[in-house]
Amino acid sequence: MARALFVRFSPKRGGGAKLGAMKWMAPILAALAGTAALAAGALSPDGIAADVAAHGADAVVARLDANGDYDRVLGHIDSGDVRWLALVPKLAPGTDAGTAEALVIALAFALPRNPAGVLALLQGKEAFPAEDVCGAPFIADTVKDVPAYVRRTRAAVAAVTDPRLAAAKAQCLAALAKA
Repeated sequence: MARALFVRFSPKRGGGAKLGAMKWMAPILAALAGTAALAAGALSPDGIAADVAAHGADAVVARLDANGDYDRVLGHIDSGDVRWLALVPKLAPGTDAGTAEALVIALAFALPRNPAGVLALLQGKEAFPAEDVCGAPFIADTVKDVPAYVRRTRAAVAAVTDPRLAAAKAQCLAALAKA
């Protein structure tokens, strides 16, 4: 599109008077393209972690939610990817009731995919309550077959052998038994 604008206002085509307009439009177009690239790059675990470090969890979660990117981040957390799970304790202090609930649901989706990674988030000073994450906290119709989810998740959690996660594992299995 920028090339078409340049050709249209080229002095060789009789648009010399408009060439000055292109001189001030080019930096604006470049800046907009750079902003889009920066935004795309920022939606990475490292980019978001740096953003939280620079601006705080409240500002980052609010921006992600306002831009519609919070759901994209939750989708990555759902996957159970260790890099995205590592963001959860950084984002959690900036959540409100709605965004916190969505974060817990993302962890519940991640639980059967990476049980050890999620169990690690259920212990320590900044821990999520096992009852919340492991208790099948889904909103109506987000999981079509909750009993199958519970069976699959219980098997995945039971298979965790890391002794450092034993307490979280026991709490999670108890919550799954009630789900």
